[in-house]
Amino acid sequence: MATFARRVVLDVGAGEIRIAEVSPDKRGFPVLTQLRAMELNIDPAKPAEFFPAVLQSVGALAKEMGIKNGFCTLCLGGPSVFTRVIKLPMTDPALVEQMVGFEAQQAVPAIEEACWDFQVFPPGQSGAAELEALIVAMKRETVTETMAAASAAGMKTDMVDLAPTALINAFRYQYPEVETCTLILEIGARATNILMVEGKKIFCRVVPLGGASVTQAIAADLQESFAGAEVLKKAKGFVHPGGSYEEPADEQVARMSKLARGVMTRLHTEVERSITFYRSQQAGSRPTRVLLAGGGSALGLTDLFFRDKLKVPVEFFQPFRRLATGPGLNRAEFAKNFPAWASLVGVALRALPDSPCKINILGSEQKAAANRTKDRPALVAAAVGLGLMLLLPGVHGFWQSMRLQGVITPQSAEVEDAEAALTQVLAEQKKANAILALANEAVALEGERMRWPLLLEEIRSKTLPGLWVTSLRLSGDASGDGEGGATPKATNAQPKAPMLEIGGFFETQSEAADAKVVEDFRLALAKGGILQNVTTTQRDNPERVDGKTEQVALRFAMQAEWPVGGVLPAEAAKKPASP
Repeated sequence: MATFARRVVLDVGAGEIRIAEVSPDKRGFPVLTQLRAMELNIDPAKPAEFFPAVLQSVGALAKEMGIKNGFCTLCLGGPSVFTRVIKLPMTDPALVEQMVGFEAQQAVPAIEEACWDFQVFPPGQSGAAELEALIVAMKRETVTETMAAASAAGMKTDMVDLAPTALINAFRYQYPEVETCTLILEIGARATNILMVEGKKIFCRVVPLGGASVTQAIAADLQESFAGAEVLKKAKGFVHPGGSYEEPADEQVARMSKLARGVMTRLHTEVERSITFYRSQQAGSRPTRVLLAGGGSALGLTDLFFRDKLKVPVEFFQPFRRLATGPGLNRAEFAKNFPAWASLVGVALRALPDSPCKINILGSEQKAAANRTKDRPALVAAAVGLGLMLLLPGVHGFWQSMRLQGVITPQSAEVEDAEAALTQVLAEQKKANAILALANEAVALEGERMRWPLLLEEIRSKTLPGLWVTSLRLSGDASGDGEGGATPKATNAQPKAPMLEIGGFFETQSEAADAKVVEDFRLALAKGGILQNVTTTQRDNPERVDGKTEQVALRFAMQAEWPVGGVLPAEAAKKPASP
């Protein structure tokens, strides 16, 4: 039985925005339930118009599909995608990540400015002594700006996949019977993904040629705007096969067909180079068939052109070949340009347990950033604790809540020093990971640099399934009265412990069990040894999480004393006794 989880996928292409929703049926198999697309028609020469158009299009599609403040997997492609297949010796799996990291440092251009990840594949031949790893990367700026545009439109990102690896998943699911070398050409607006799959062998390359290249050539030749040339291309354009094929009677159409042939000839040259490299470096075979995908493959006679050039059968990729569709989806509506959906479907299918590629350049970047700062003990200690918190399924909004609550504030010399150190880190790394930035601020708070990681780990270890910790806030300080920070009247007065306020909620479908879970969480914190006098200060009646489900949430608030001076009980337990 398949095990599949519902997934919403947002494919942000240079020429079109596509959104799909795939849900499991009663047997756990994927079913395509929703599908939407919207053209952007952005001139590549005007990049400033791209992200505003993405924001508008995603917002309109999400509203149309009824997706509100939902999470999605982002699929990205284009000329800034980097791919590289490397070979690794058969070794201890624990060493593979280190070896790939070293290779990535050498292979990925400006890796400090990129988000990247890798996928290791089993040996390509029986008895082979080498592994193959596919490294993929993309400019961090492109990733973050796209995520920001999607988030502003109500689509928050939980994973970022790339079109080339999505194609691998789509091909393996839709064509499980094919083992001979297959060439997949996904012709997008600004780039073409060249993919060869042969058994367990994988080859991937991205070239900066696509449908927009044809449009730009037409616009320059006919002195048309990009939008006007795009309309002409779709209405009358095709790829002239050459040779003895008859030329069109319409002079304008004939010129456009030759311009399209010129672009496709350049693409064919890159395809032949890729085949040669694949055969020499990976001992692969020449492709026995070609599958065309991407919106750019819809240009008339593209299949005939590559059939004549490559001398092998050419057909269009069938992304819905084995994927069931829901009753509300008009399959025929999307059959007009079905090859364009290949990458989107591939990302949606990654939730299947047997999907060969589990790329997530967002998650990999977070881990990489933590590793790059291992020579900074204080930052690392904080980052580890924060990373553990952020990985908990219910506390992903932890740091955002802290900022909103005003916990993290630059009010002391310690914070200023920490920010100066962080500035240096950012200068070295260009754009440091957000977790590390927040960690640097947190460890300086109240001078308790090494206590915050202990606290965060304590909360992480005591958090129960379904319980979300959304805010932590300190009130009072060691020198004040815990409220306004006034100086105590007596000089020998003992510092009053600040109060740590903990906020969150517990999700359940059974209201009766809520109070017990919250109380169990309070007792667990009280027994941990770090916080003292833990009490529940608020417990509201359960309320619906949203208007569409029966899910309810019990909101709660707690407070506890944050010890000042001396050592924490947890710290004392780790120290050896005095001689």
